[in-house]
Amino acid sequence: MKKYIIMMIIICFFAAPFTAFAEENNNNDIQKKTLQQQTEKQSIAPEDYIPVLMYHHFKTEEVESGNGANININEFEDHMKTLQQAGYTPIFLSELYDIMQQVEKENDITMPELHLDKKYIVITIDDGYRSNYELVYPLLQKYNMKACISVITSRIHTGYIYSSKEIEKMSWENLNEMQNSGLVEIYSHTYDHEPVGDRIYTDVRSSVEKGEEMLDKQLEYRSPVSVLTYPNGNYRKNIALLMYIYMGYDLQLTTNSGVINRNTSVLEIPRITVNSGWTGEQLLQKIEQTAEKTFQQ
Repeated sequence: MKKYIIMMIIICFFAAPFTAFAEENNNNDIQKKTLQQQTEKQSIAPEDYIPVLMYHHFKTEEVESGNGANININEFEDHMKTLQQAGYTPIFLSELYDIMQQVEKENDITMPELHLDKKYIVITIDDGYRSNYELVYPLLQKYNMKACISVITSRIHTGYIYSSKEIEKMSWENLNEMQNSGLVEIYSHTYDHEPVGDRIYTDVRSSVEKGEEMLDKQLEYRSPVSVLTYPNGNYRKNIALLMYIYMGYDLQLTTNSGVINRNTSVLEIPRITVNSGWTGEQLLQKIEQTAEKTFQQ
């Protein structure tokens, strides 16, 4: 009898750790499943962020895949149709600024999600090429889509002599017509398109001021929100801060990859560079991938 009792004690003694180990593993599995379920619930919705797309020049002929400066106009039309079918609502940068201001005014919010009532998107086009007027503008009218165009003011079609490598830009008449349609807003891409690089503030400001002066003079009206689009997306944080303080820019656009969320600074608006060769579905995938990377940072 004593031997039996001793054997039972030994079995219980050695079995206990194994039982605890099994229970611990079971608890870990439950925790993993719970965490996975929470992650699934917290998946990023399109209403939690705003993508800003970046285009440049458009062509009727085919363009090699992967070109971020030129795109076939049929591809652009496919993008517009796909975005509409996916439920995206295009907005101006001025509307984006209003949304970002409202978010800032909310109390005690630290989450990066916006929790909007719609899927918003911003379409930006840099430089001011004539193709924006001849090819893009008719499609904006056809699909009732909004776009924001940032122009290099010194190269707008008034006596500017183009080099053999340069692509013709629009005229002020073109810009005013598009803006008066209610489908386009015009912003500054500086006077001479010189990247910030290591230039001093006063030099950069001179180029920026010249650009604004030409826009004030030539455009029939200006957007209620002031926007600076940096040449080649090149900027420095100290320059951006000075532009905000002394020039009063509400938004400053870069070429940094990302989407707009609660943590986005108005001094460094990220954009998604749209490359040639993308179908509308591939564009949607790129937007989703960019959003995922943004929220992981």
